[in-house]
Amino acid sequence: MNFFKSYIALFLILSLWGCKKDSAIKEEINDPSIDKPIDVTQYGKVKITFNNKAGGSDLVLNTSNYTNANGDQFTVSKFKYFISNIILKKSDGSTFAPKECYHLIDNKKGNTYTLTLDSVPLGSYNGMDFLLGVDSARNTSGAQLGALDPSTGMFWSWNQGYIFLMMEGNSPNSTAFDNALVFHIGGFTQPYNCIRKVSPSFSSKDLIITESKTSSMQIKTDLLKLFETPNLIKFAQISEGMDGPIGVTLANNGVNMFSITAIEN
Repeated sequence: MNFFKSYIALFLILSLWGCKKDSAIKEEINDPSIDKPIDVTQYGKVKITFNNKAGGSDLVLNTSNYTNANGDQFTVSKFKYFISNIILKKSDGSTFAPKECYHLIDNKKGNTYTLTLDSVPLGSYNGMDFLLGVDSARNTSGAQLGALDPSTGMFWSWNQGYIFLMMEGNSPNSTAFDNALVFHIGGFTQPYNCIRKVSPSFSSKDLIITESKTSSMQIKTDLLKLFETPNLIKFAQISEGMDGPIGVTLANNGVNMFSITAIEN
């Protein structure tokens, strides 16, 4: 009997000790003074400026005359396009992509447009991708806000989708009414998908992101390339186009409009 009582007493002591230990562990887990893993990644900023050009000249609406690769003279009354889904790439394969990245560049507001990417992980980047246009998910989400607001005039209400690039003007070579040039490029379904990924070359130097300074990048958008390569456009043959085969032809040319002209770290 004495042995049994001693066993019961020992069991109770061990149970109480175990409960106290478990309680202490729980208190330790909930104790805010105890260090927990944190995000130690450091971040910086980069400003990216798009400069709209026609060859070596600034793109000026309604006044200046330009000449395409075919020798056709023309003026420009509208030029605007969407840049979206920017991705910065490191040599180790890692990437940075902001969550919301939709920008409408409208030459009516000036021939330069600057966007700022915040919270970019520090390091050296030697590549980038972006879309000329709006991804298919946003094309099927109806009218939206910000750069994707239909009030910008870049949304086809009849087609429930965005115009990726708009260029309007005039040329004596155009066979359209009033010698007009009207190119509204869009569409995201095959076989006439006009969304294009652009990957401009980092030929000069890497983009280096630091905490101490906001880096910058200059990108030239050359409208003349839209009518030059890989498909030479003659306004006497093509002076209007939207989606469909002409849209695809111009979208393929549009990839070549963009080039990085300067990086400052």
